Amino acid sequence: MQLDHIETFLDIMESRNFNRTADRLGVTQSTVSTRIRNLEQAIGSELFLRGRAGAEPTAAGRRFEAYARAMVSTWSQARHDVRAFNRFEGTLRVAAQVGMTRSILPGWVETLFQVLPKSSIHVESDYSPQMISDLSLGNLDIAVVYAPRYLPEISYDPLMVEEYVMVSTAARVLSEVNPDTYIRPGYTVVLEKAHAEALPQLAIGRLSMGSETLAEAMLRRTGGTCYMRSDDARRYTAERPSFVVEGAPALQQPVHTAILAHRKHEPIIRRGIRALHLAVMSMEN
Repeated sequence: MQLDHIETFLDIMESRNFNRTADRLGVTQSTVSTRIRNLEQAIGSELFLRGRAGAEPTAAGRRFEAYARAMVSTWSQARHDVRAFNRFEGTLRVAAQVGMTRSILPGWVETLFQVLPKSSIHVESDYSPQMISDLSLGNLDIAVVYAPRYLPEISYDPLMVEEYVMVSTAARVLSEVNPDTYIRPGYTVVLEKAHAEALPQLAIGRLSMGSETLAEAMLRRTGGTCYMRSDDARRYTAERPSFVVEGAPALQQPVHTAILAHRKHEPIIRRGIRALHLAVMSMEN
């Protein structure tokens, strides 16, 4: 099985047409057909149904897509890591929950440069399910997640608890919050549950958002009330006319580190985790 066969398969999954894929890849239509035929023989299943309308993936083709993307990603990461050894002593790939780009991530990266001066570092932000999947596939070394998904190969440890507070452009106290301009925090399952229990009168609002960054952007644009991380709330209320709402309960979101269990004692992993804890301590001081 060759990589160009996999890449051709993935292109057809997008184009749904052998001729269009041939044009996009700069090869002949017969080359595309041969690659797919060889791939189907190697897998032992038909991947596409060919017809005048184009190429539609079979159930086996749809099933194979995730594996194909993982293979291409793994190959790309392998090339990067091997090349990095020409210049660096190691490579560390880290990721943190979307939304942490203004909180923990910058400090962590800064500290990683200090504790791993001869290593290359790749940084991402993503959501917990994708980071856990990347860890499991070996495409990530350390993740900071909100929602652990317990798999035997992954080890989780508590890192910190993030506090969210209610911020409003109009209301100073909870009783003044207007439900029509309130943005319900759907950022995580934990926050949604805590919010429903603590504020049942605001649990069925007109608008909810799954991103605190988007909620803040809407607050800037239209005004209203939403929940923010405590540090973001301090920054926002210092920059714009707004208030931390008195009487509104703080909501808490546990944060966890995630690594592959069998790599727990590797020096580069231990240093990466140490840098993370130093970054958290620096935030708290």
